[in-house]
Amino acid sequence: MTRAKYETLENLTEEKNILGYISQKWDVSCSKMPISYKLDYAMYRNDELVGFAEVKSRTHAFRTFDTYIISLSKVMSARRLASVTSTKSLLIVNWSNLIGWIDFFSDFSVRQGGRSDRNDWQDQEPMCHFDINDFKLISDSVSSAAKIKEREE
Repeated sequence: MTRAKYETLENLTEEKNILGYISQKWDVSCSKMPISYKLDYAMYRNDELVGFAEVKSRTHAFRTFDTYIISLSKVMSARRLASVTSTKSLLIVNWSNLIGWIDFFSDFSVRQGGRSDRNDWQDQEPMCHFDINDFKLISDSVSSAAKIKEREE
């Protein structure tokens, strides 16, 4: 039996908005990758691969939790892509109040966990906990930046 795909059109639209902002900020172009790569985007500068990105959007504010959790499987894939290509793999998170990022090679701890709201046994797995203080902050969240722009117009 094939596992359900939880990514929605709304998720994809939010990802594109976040990456549009990041592209301008970092002077990179981003290409959506097939699901088999496990990460969302490849990032290029002047047609040269510079890294990969997993993009997440959260409805709570930065520092609501002490750690950011993501599956060990995702971290392993991110590290493998970066190692094989001699580039970087980044986790980019859009919280309700700002955007931040962390390199997947940052330190983390591992505990069992995951989602429990979808009745999917595969949602429980080893989860990597990245210290929230290790995230590098970029600026306001994409939604906050959009609201500021609307007020200015």
